[in-house]
Amino acid sequence: MKLSDVAKKVGVSPITISRALRNPEIVSEDLREVILRTVDEMGYIPNLAARALAGRHNGTVGVITPALHRPAFAGLMIGIEDRLRATEFGVQYSSTLHHADREAGQLKSFLMQKPAGVIIAGAESYHDLLPLIENAACPIAHITDLSQEPERLVVGLDHHAAGAEPTRFLLSRGYERIAFIGGSTDLRARRRRQGYEDAMREAGRFDPDLAIGADAAGTTGLGRELLTRLLQRVTDVDAVFAQNDELALGVLIECGVRGIRVPEDFGICGFNDLEFSAFTEPSLTTVHIPRYDIGYRVADMLLRAVRDEPPGEDKVDCGFSIIPRGSTR
Repeated sequence: MKLSDVAKKVGVSPITISRALRNPEIVSEDLREVILRTVDEMGYIPNLAARALAGRHNGTVGVITPALHRPAFAGLMIGIEDRLRATEFGVQYSSTLHHADREAGQLKSFLMQKPAGVIIAGAESYHDLLPLIENAACPIAHITDLSQEPERLVVGLDHHAAGAEPTRFLLSRGYERIAFIGGSTDLRARRRRQGYEDAMREAGRFDPDLAIGADAAGTTGLGRELLTRLLQRVTDVDAVFAQNDELALGVLIECGVRGIRVPEDFGICGFNDLEFSAFTEPSLTTVHIPRYDIGYRVADMLLRAVRDEPPGEDKVDCGFSIIPRGSTR
C-alpha cells in the first residue's frame, strides 16, 4: 500500500495526503476526516524511513529509560504522551534495564533513524553520551539528577536532598536508629543513600550497620527480606527509609508478621508515592515525586527545541515533597 494509492482513492495529490498525516492542522477539517478514514480503511502505514530521507526527521521521539518495567516510570510516560499526543510526533521507547553500557548503543540506534528528538530519562553516566549528544542532528532532552552534566533541556531533581530530607523528617518524629534499605542499581539511588548518610552524620547517629541493600530490583518481597536481615544484625532499629514504596510495603508486611507496632514502635517512609501507598494499613509515609509534571515538561522542552521555539527554561528543578501518613508518628 503506497501513499499514491491513498491519494488516488481520495482524489487529491500525494503531497496533500502527506501534509494531512504530518501536519493535520494545515488541512481543512472535512478533508482531513476523509483522508484519515481512507487511511484506516485501506490499512496504509507511513514509511518512516522514506519520511526521514525526504525531510529533517522521521516523525518520532525516542525515549531511553533504565526502567520501563517499573511502576514509577508510568507517571513520566503519561506526562510525555500527554504533551505529544496532539502533535504530529509518535513516541518510541527503549529500556536499558539499568545496564549503563547499553545507553550509548541505544542512543546511537535512535540517532541512526533520524528522530525528531530524543529524551534520555535517567542516564547512569554521560561519559560516553556527551560526544553523541554534541554531534546529534536533533535536540536531546534529559531527565536527570541535577548533579549530572547536561545544562540544557534538563528536568529533574536533587536526589541527594531527596534522601536527606526524609531522614531528617524521621528524626524530627522522634526516631533515632533509622535504617536505609534498598539497592544501589543506579546513580539516583546512590545519591539518595548518600543524602541519608549525610543527614544521619549531621545528627550524630550514623551507623554503617543501619544501611542494607541488594543488587536487585526493589520489590515487596525484597523489602521483607532486607528487614529480616537488618533485624538480625541491629536489634534496636526503630525506623526505615526505603528506596521505593514497594520495599516500604514489604517492610510494613514483615512488621505485621512480627507483631511490631507501626508507627508507635517503628516508623516507615517510602519513596515515589505510588497509588497503593495511600491505601495500606497504616498508610505509608512517602516522598512524592511529580513524575507526570517531569514527563510533561521535558516533552514540552523537547518539542519547543524541535520547532525552534524558545525553551522557556533550560534547566528545571521539579523538586519533591514528603507526604506524612500513618506509618510515622
